[in-house]
Amino acid sequence: MPIVAVALGTNVGDREGHLRKAREVLTALLKKPVFSRVYESEPVGYLDQPWFLNQVCVGETRELPIALLYKFKMLEKAAGRVEGPRFGPRPLDLDLLFYDAWVMTSTILTLPHPRLLERSFVIQPLLELVPDWVDPRSGQRLKDVWEANKDRFSRCYPKT
Repeated sequence: MPIVAVALGTNVGDREGHLRKAREVLTALLKKPVFSRVYESEPVGYLDQPWFLNQVCVGETRELPIALLYKFKMLEKAAGRVEGPRFGPRPLDLDLLFYDAWVMTSTILTLPHPRLLERSFVIQPLLELVPDWVDPRSGQRLKDVWEANKDRFSRCYPKT
């Protein structure tokens, strides 16, 4: 069964509640889901907004990537997400980070996620769960990307 990684993020409303609901849905949707710690991270791109809570989930699925994406969009909408500025504030954001070793680019989905290797709030939690993961597009090991760039990434801290 394919292994997938999903990024969870929230910075509006009941952040802990949004993550909790997303974890419940992912636990029902995926087989053998494992969740990282929760991290607090500064916004990237659109800076005039609250800090985010972020987490990553890794699990197995029989769902195809587009079907997962559709379910994630429905969950975001149910949490109150509306159209806004790119990278702007949102109650819930779910991103499919990778789907096994698939490499694909389409108008609605790119795998692995095109900014996965640029984001501390994705790399740090992924390192907890799959430290030896290799990006199938670039061939880079996750832990090597982290070591080479950790001083340049945005601020991200485990939530206490």
